[in-house]
Amino acid sequence: HERNYSSTTEQNDNNDASKPVFKIQILVSKSPLKSDDKHFNGLTDVDSYNEDGMIKFTYGASSNYNEIYRLRKQILDKFPGAFIIAFKNGAKMDVNTAIKEFKANR
Repeated sequence: HERNYSSTTEQNDNNDASKPVFKIQILVSKSPLKSDDKHFNGLTDVDSYNEDGMIKFTYGASSNYNEIYRLRKQILDKFPGAFIIAFKNGAKMDVNTAIKEFKANR
């Protein structure tokens, strides 16, 4: 039977790179933060990517938009400014386009 390996960056149900991956952006920083930094409010498994000279921190990763939508609701008390972003093949993409693709492929 098939084993499902997942890394912390891509927790996809099915590692299909052609599908958008949704993540929740929680924080932006000019410098790297340790995984136990107080800014993360106790969240673990925080990921990051660089954009425009800033380090942007994300939480969660799924090709299922609904899963990430629910996850965002769970952390809104700690991160009121958290919002959903999308990546495809490792590159950031327009989240509205990603949601349309997700709905079309269900």
